[in-house]
Amino acid sequence: VVSLSLKTENERNVDCDLVRVSDGLAILEEMAAGRGDFVPETPFDMVFVDADKTRLVEYVDACLSSDLILKRGGLITVDNVLWKGLVLEASGGGSQRSDDQASLSSTESLEGEDANEIRKNRRARKLANKMHHFNSIIAKDSRAEVLMLPLRDGLSVIRKK
Repeated sequence: VVSLSLKTENERNVDCDLVRVSDGLAILEEMAAGRGDFVPETPFDMVFVDADKTRLVEYVDACLSSDLILKRGGLITVDNVLWKGLVLEASGGGSQRSDDQASLSSTESLEGEDANEIRKNRRARKLANKMHHFNSIIAKDSRAEVLMLPLRDGLSVIRKK
């Protein structure tokens, strides 16, 4: 968790606090409830989320549901929303199931680097499906406006209404 602040009233100081935590979502949820050691004095203008891809919906929900974390009009940026371009394949459905079955059967006969590559590809497709699910949920969230930028692995800029 990183907190940056600029003091403006005749002070030209910038503060930066870096706090290492084991579970960032738990800390965000505590902040949203107004308890814990990390409640900000004022809500953030921007939150950058590059965290556990399986829990992104929860991270963004914590930011959108509490004015203690993110002010209205504030931005949430989420990294990897296109996940190596595979999110586009996940959204189409299509031949993905047969690819998974082919990968599974071919993994059994392969050894070494080839089998590892197929396992990595299977993991990448699973994460792409998670990212597609996240993108679908956040696009329908009435508390936010979303802009997805196709930069590298994709970046979503989410504005809290």
